[in-house]
Amino acid sequence: MYNVFKGENEMNTLSSGQIAELFGLPKSKLRYYINKGLLSPHVDEENGYYLFDESDIYRLYQLIIFRKIGFSISDIKASQAVDDLMPLLHKSKQMLQANIDELISLQKLTTKIIDSHDSSQLDDVYFVAHADRYFKKLPQDMVTNGEINYLSASKQKEFKIDQPYFIQSNEAQVDVCYASQVSDYDHVYLAGNYACINFLVADEVGLDLKISQFLEDPLFQLTQPKDKQILVYENVTRSLAYNSGLVYTVEVCV
Repeated sequence: MYNVFKGENEMNTLSSGQIAELFGLPKSKLRYYINKGLLSPHVDEENGYYLFDESDIYRLYQLIIFRKIGFSISDIKASQAVDDLMPLLHKSKQMLQANIDELISLQKLTTKIIDSHDSSQLDDVYFVAHADRYFKKLPQDMVTNGEINYLSASKQKEFKIDQPYFIQSNEAQVDVCYASQVSDYDHVYLAGNYACINFLVADEVGLDLKISQFLEDPLFQLTQPKDKQILVYENVTRSLAYNSGLVYTVEVCV
């Protein structure tokens, strides 16, 4: 820092323009910090310009670092009244870690969306081997006319809001379910190979049409009984990649 102020011309101060250039800041940012009382440069009596000495440079450098690591303006102003800044730094470290954890979580979610999108093409059949799977119906007060009351359903700790399953228990009824376990279930899908397909649809009518077309495939006509179980679920994670509708996944054991 010393060489900034002591050179051949024995310059002891920097102007607003020079210090702004040194730190890559707009002059308006310097004025903002001065108006907030975070910087107190000298004022040239002849022209009224601000002059920054070595202590001002250090204070500005500290201010920039503190802002980068998450200190608020009020935190920084309060810090100027104390000598030990370690409590504030520990607090900032905890906040930074929380931000890092959130960013990692968002990165994982983004990767999950991309992987889900890239795993298969819409309307293309693919096959997945599944172990036994168990599903539990949502209580009746959480479903109205086939629509989920998400506020109530979210109180069911086993229910994941991004994965409701729709299982046709008879010709007149479709149960809205969540993934459960062998000790407590209403429907079971036995282990086996499942033909799967993803549809992008705008409404229930479009979904019903897509499912009917899918089940007309000769593969199912030859291998499946009339009462075959069909598993349908909103693929909300994959739907996040589209604006024109929701993606539903349909599975049929083959």
